[in-house]
Amino acid sequence: MRLGASLWKWLAFSSICLPLVLSRSITGDRLLVLVPAVEVAIQEYSVFLDSLERRGFDVSIRATTNSSVALHMDGDRLYDHVALLAPAAKRIGAALSVHDFIDFVDSGGNMLVAASAVLSDLQRRLAAQFGVEFDRRGTAVIDHSHYLHSKSPNNHTIVAASRLSHIPAVLSSPLLTDNHPTIYFEGIAHSYDSQTPLLTPLLTGSRSTYSGLPATAERPSSTSAQAQLSGRSLGLVSVFQSRSNARVVFAGSSALFSDALIGAERSANGPFVTDISQWAFQEKAVLREIAHRHRLASAVLTSAQPDHYRIVNDIIYEIDLSVYYDDKWHPYIADDIQFEATMLDPYLRLTLNHTQAADSDAFATYHGDIKLPDRYGTFTFSVNYKRTGFSNVDVRDTVAIRPLRHDEYPRFLSAAYPYYVGSFVMVAGFLALCAAWLWNVEPASKPSKPKSS
Repeated sequence: MRLGASLWKWLAFSSICLPLVLSRSITGDRLLVLVPAVEVAIQEYSVFLDSLERRGFDVSIRATTNSSVALHMDGDRLYDHVALLAPAAKRIGAALSVHDFIDFVDSGGNMLVAASAVLSDLQRRLAAQFGVEFDRRGTAVIDHSHYLHSKSPNNHTIVAASRLSHIPAVLSSPLLTDNHPTIYFEGIAHSYDSQTPLLTPLLTGSRSTYSGLPATAERPSSTSAQAQLSGRSLGLVSVFQSRSNARVVFAGSSALFSDALIGAERSANGPFVTDISQWAFQEKAVLREIAHRHRLASAVLTSAQPDHYRIVNDIIYEIDLSVYYDDKWHPYIADDIQFEATMLDPYLRLTLNHTQAADSDAFATYHGDIKLPDRYGTFTFSVNYKRTGFSNVDVRDTVAIRPLRHDEYPRFLSAAYPYYVGSFVMVAGFLALCAAWLWNVEPASKPSKPKSS
């Protein structure tokens, strides 16, 4: 039996709002939402905006034409997060430029950028700074096999996308376990560089999806003759995380966040929008280092951390890691956390072991028994942990490793035994030669006979 439209809308509202009452961002709750018109946006994105307020954000909704809109004042950020839901805006606030948004991200701010087929050049240039290239103006994502029948019966521009990247740090379990979640998308496609480590495609097109000119009254059928984006190479939603752990989400559809598509029949837009906005505003998948320490293996646990060691010393290295989600810090459990000791090049690299006995409710402890290299100099002890979707952890200590002192070498070296024997043999031979020289007696010479006259 088919559910009524009102019931589907209620289920969508429940899925996006009810589980999020306790979710809070660790970077702050000041959120700026930029829209074309405030009153229209409140009606069009009411479910999404209500969910943000329920999650504890101090939401400021401003029109892009408002000249008082600014991101910084006296060098400080005025907001912690920005949601840009005005894709056609050619001018934002008091002539905010692409450089202003880049500075906002560089200073630790997070952004959510929603595009459409009428994307302005300002936002195209902004996206290009993060490696996202949107398709030509006027093009749209089209799929003649998977689309929302009730709202796009002719041009098929409201596609039903389901090809999600398996990134548990960003997407929740219901979306990952569902083989074909229906995420309705109406907007523009973008290309992405798969070799860029900071940019990750999250939602891409299916085999029948392409980017082209949609059907109009003058052109009854859509065209894909010049389509350069199709299939999995066609990006719909991509996520970006900077080296400073600031996060940016690029969605090619502002309608993705609208009440119309969130409340559509069998729509997974609600959970999907919740996941990407929680990730973008650092409400989950935030990884941090609580503490780290290293010491001699023979030293007691409470001893001070030394700033130098001796070559081939046995040491112990430990690090505590925690991950944030559901408004609480939890122990981070993984089996791929590595320790490195480098001096220009890595001399040591080994995987740390999880120590369950040392865990607490907020962090997990990782432990490694390490023998230092037989090489002296200034080393860097580091744990550089980078995984897709999680915050980067980069912990470094500069430690000096000294050579052996003159009284720390062993008395005799087993490798030098041949040289020891050779020296004694030389001494013995020299003494024998001296003895033979000193005590050697020449034979007496015979008397010569007198010559006869």
